[in-house]
Amino acid sequence: MSLKLYDLALADRDIRPSPFCWIAKFALLHKGLDFETVPVGFSNKQDYPDPEYGRVPVLVDGDEMVKDSAAIAAWLDKTYPEKPLTATPGEAAAAEFYKAWLFAAFFPAVMPMLVTRIHALAKKEDKPYFRQSREERFGKTLEDLAAAKGQKEKLEKAVELLSAPLSRFSYLGGDAPNLSDYLVMGAFMWPRLSTAKDIYTAPEPVAAWTERMLDLYDGYARKAKRPS
Repeated sequence: MSLKLYDLALADRDIRPSPFCWIAKFALLHKGLDFETVPVGFSNKQDYPDPEYGRVPVLVDGDEMVKDSAAIAAWLDKTYPEKPLTATPGEAAAAEFYKAWLFAAFFPAVMPMLVTRIHALAKKEDKPYFRQSREERFGKTLEDLAAAKGQKEKLEKAVELLSAPLSRFSYLGGDAPNLSDYLVMGAFMWPRLSTAKDIYTAPEPVAAWTERMLDLYDGYARKAKRPS
């Protein structure tokens, strides 16, 4: 039975920008597992495998249901131990660092640049839910969030941090990609698939790494549809 990954989709069902869903997809690709994605919207919780949980990604493997990208990565390494996402405690620790960096630096910088774009791309029936949930979370209107100043500079400063390891190694995992790469590239897919053109400029080592990541697994990520 093919594994099913429930994946967040916008009005165009082929546009799937969720960073956490992308982390799960990269993890499945790394393992060489066959899987299908099931597109769901923001508000149609009845179509989720667990409507009360009401979030994605969720991975279904037969009778098993695994929720949250971190739990999915850990479950995949336990259930399908070949090609580990983190092969050593050091690799696991590095992945924790990059996860912390994303939540402390990357996501806060990029989120204001995307909220109104994603709202515009969402299905009509999803727009009220998206607006209400995000405005309650941040205590501001989407428009006020989008009006924040200096976000591009903050984002580029955050991304610059990656230049140091990527100037020495092909991947954040060293000679080959591992969970650290998938965490960061999953996050990079969020702005990539929410915008028609890139909204920031990455330094050369990071830009080159991004191209390598887009080419992995027969160009799976590169083939993902962007808004027109």
